[in-house]
Amino acid sequence: MDATPFQPIDIHSHLLYGIDDGCGDIHESIECVTRLKSLGYVGTVCTPHIWPELYPLNTIEHVRGWTAQLQKELSDAGIDYKVWPGGEVRLHAKLIDQCKAMGVPTLADSRCVLVDVWFDKWPKWVLPIFEFLLKENYQPILAHPERMNIPKELPKRMEDLTKMGVLLQGNFRSFTGEEGYHADRYVRQFMDEGRYSFLALDMHRPETLDARLDGIQLMAAAYGDGRFKELACDAPRKWVFAD
Repeated sequence: MDATPFQPIDIHSHLLYGIDDGCGDIHESIECVTRLKSLGYVGTVCTPHIWPELYPLNTIEHVRGWTAQLQKELSDAGIDYKVWPGGEVRLHAKLIDQCKAMGVPTLADSRCVLVDVWFDKWPKWVLPIFEFLLKENYQPILAHPERMNIPKELPKRMEDLTKMGVLLQGNFRSFTGEEGYHADRYVRQFMDEGRYSFLALDMHRPETLDARLDGIQLMAAAYGDGRFKELACDAPRKWVFAD
């Protein structure tokens, strides 16, 4: 599939360098951006892990500064590509207190909040966190739910979340089977059920791009170019960049 006419925007990316498990240096970031531009992407929301225990320096202020620095470095290199600050917020039992004390990292200064959660059992405190965010007029987006290690209860949990008003973001790489059997199964089930509001790359380093771009091709072959446009081009503009 040629994505060029669609001008997609990636809302989940570890493009900022040297701050988490994403790009290691500016050269890797430029390599990724150059390749994304060649495929028609026009911008990326930079979403480093917001996880104080593992990445204590990844605060709202620091991410905003690092993104501005990357934008300047891209411009200095003659690369016309837009980057915006954001974060991938790891859910944990004390997140509400953390948000009250440190603020809520949002995508491109919108009201959208990208979150992830990794547990073998669904914690009781997850729903209260989503309720808090929705009550405070934020729009939570759960990243790559198809990868969660609760396969038996996953469909019911995602049904409950979407009824609450939580949006779901699938990963293109999950379509390749490289994320495992359950991710491959559920990314397709959730597509069939129309549960996703977004699809994104969740790109890390240059060597991770091939599988993610293969996932775009597999998704488009199965569901059509129109679904790519809907979930990777129109959705970011509707939710994150709405006037």
